[in-house]
Amino acid sequence: MATRPQNVGTPSVIETTRLRLEPWSDAHFERFAVFMRDPAVIRYIRAEPLDRESAIEQHEHSLAEWELYGFGKRAIIEAGTSRWLGFVELSLVGPGKGSRDDDVEIGYFVRPDRWLQGIATEAALASRDEAFGLCGLDELIGRCRVENVASSRVLAKVGFQKLRYYELDDGITVEIHRLQRASWTPPPGHRSSFVRESGPATGAEYRETG
Repeated sequence: MATRPQNVGTPSVIETTRLRLEPWSDAHFERFAVFMRDPAVIRYIRAEPLDRESAIEQHEHSLAEWELYGFGKRAIIEAGTSRWLGFVELSLVGPGKGSRDDDVEIGYFVRPDRWLQGIATEAALASRDEAFGLCGLDELIGRCRVENVASSRVLAKVGFQKLRYYELDDGITVEIHRLQRASWTPPPGHRSSFVRESGPATGAEYRETG
């Protein structure tokens, strides 16, 4: 099970070449609520736009994940302009989605007008390094609908390997990808601040469910 590393304190901003990845806070809620009503954004993740009540629930859940596990959503901010471009996240998969309930999943969501610019990949690479470095997770899961070729390509660029297909209860088929920490190459100059005290941060070997 994912547990909060003992030495992870207040989350800091992650900076990449073009982006700032800010830990989730109330300051990001209004942009998130508008973002999740965009039909292009939700095309592969929801049947309907996210209403305000549901947006509040998701926002509060994201804040709680930071408190419980030391990871969660991060707003993607363009470094040069301070524009809010979307979000990247590490979150528990949950039940009925084709893997262990407590597997940790990576997700990335970018404004449609900024697609095809490598922003999702840049944010996902930083999130991956945080997961394996600071958080000390042993593996990550990536999921995307089979139609979402662009998302599958991002996972491949970040180093994930496709495991299998899984049909959800609503009949939608998703690809399940995995990346293990043992296959991860830390970026130059990277120093992990994670010290494992007992056992893995997630379960042992991957097992299929459903």
